[in-house]
Amino acid sequence: MSTLSRAMSLPLLRNLLFALLLAVIALWCAGSWGQMPLLTEIAIWLGDALVMGGAYLLPTVTAALVKSPRLKLVALINVLGGWLIVPWIAAMALALKRDDLA
Repeated sequence: MSTLSRAMSLPLLRNLLFALLLAVIALWCAGSWGQMPLLTEIAIWLGDALVMGGAYLLPTVTAALVKSPRLKLVALINVLGGWLIVPWIAAMALALKRDDLA
């Protein structure tokens, strides 16, 4: 992935997450003010999914942001075992490991 495409993908991801957050807030407001509890419940589920998805993929995003040479390994560990505590911590440790300190 070239530097230009990587530089363009981060603002795009940020904008998409911001748009999803605005949609969740709009659904919650519409459901609360319009006496439609189903929309409020959908907004709560979407908000939970946004937060938990971000927390789940945090090691992979961290490895991508720090340009870790082990990005593929971190992503593999994170996707296959990230819902368990020990593999998630191992993936985060690999993402943050510094090779230039040796």
